[in-house]
Amino acid sequence: MTTSLNLFKSKIKLRKLFIPGFLILLSLSVRSQTSNSDFERIKLVSDESEFTGLAISPDQKTIALSLKNSSPVKLIDWTSQKITREINVGNWNSGSILNFSDGGKYLLLQEIGYTDFSQNKHRNTDFEIVEVASGNSIQKFGKVQDVVISSDEKQAISLSNDEITFWSLPSGSKEKSFKLAGSGNAIALSPDGKTLAVSQLVDEDEFKNQFKKDRKGLKYAVNYRQLVSLYSPENGKKTKTIGEFYDVIYELCFLPESDILFVNQTPDIRVQIKEKQLSYISLIAVAKMEPLRLGFTSMSTAQPELKISSDKKLFAINSKGNRFQEMHLYNFETGELEKRFELGHRLFEKVDGEKMISSSHPAFIFLPDNQSILIAMGNQLIKWNIEFNSTEQ
Repeated sequence: MTTSLNLFKSKIKLRKLFIPGFLILLSLSVRSQTSNSDFERIKLVSDESEFTGLAISPDQKTIALSLKNSSPVKLIDWTSQKITREINVGNWNSGSILNFSDGGKYLLLQEIGYTDFSQNKHRNTDFEIVEVASGNSIQKFGKVQDVVISSDEKQAISLSNDEITFWSLPSGSKEKSFKLAGSGNAIALSPDGKTLAVSQLVDEDEFKNQFKKDRKGLKYAVNYRQLVSLYSPENGKKTKTIGEFYDVIYELCFLPESDILFVNQTPDIRVQIKEKQLSYISLIAVAKMEPLRLGFTSMSTAQPELKISSDKKLFAINSKGNRFQEMHLYNFETGELEKRFELGHRLFEKVDGEKMISSSHPAFIFLPDNQSILIAMGNQLIKWNIEFNSTEQ
């Protein structure tokens, strides 16, 4: 444990010293990539619609699309590119983020918050679980930190003010709950259902002995950093705290059918570099209970979206360049930035006098061939056809 705690302390010092230099190196790396210009517009709805969320079903046949202004969620058959159904759920003016459950039985909707990064306190947002086949709303959650659906689709788990609650699906009845003091904004349940990951605040009493000679370091960790702890879903007992300090964690999610955990984090606004909001995506090998060195970054102005191709070879994240929103495409195995797609003027030029709506929150999915990405931004649907060299495929 001492080695891990020493790592904690050194990470705090290194982050303070080297973030500006790292940002310079990052921007140079991104600029060195070749932008891809092969794209096409997809027309499915009226010009008055503003998109907020995209998700693709596990069988890769159905795309769910959410919009602003309390509009119904639209289900699209991608083969025919036709809207097959509308579901009147997720009636939030700001729109929603969408995710299918692992088996495709449910849609999980999360209200898009305007202030996720502007408050130094728990995120409070609404969630809704919808049965896809019937279109029925199964359960609604008001002002909680997070909700996830188990891989076997038998349970939903919610996090609300330190309380973890397990709900039976599809009945929505409460099964059990337990308290985890100092919980943050995010939870995730492993695909095998045996591990619950929880973001947590740093407890000063737990670490004060290891920071005897560095009181400022301890204060910094308590005020601005968080941890990821692993628990048993059966009884709520902690099995491990990962030996790494993180920034404010807004999302935890497991790679499908894997023990790899993604940690989506953003520095507390009080210590962010001015006009350089940088999010980090770190990885944890849960089976080994240790952090991985592979990671990704984003300069998105809102919580960035993370998507991985169905063959798990490519990882995509939205970011912001010097002028425009961008899509960054990585080789998931090596962590190398393969492609950069700028969501610039050429995508949003008016076509035949149509109305244009701008947005700073792109949503996107990998399409079934893993050779293209569908991007929803403002009132535009853009299909980015990724131009791979023969050596990149």
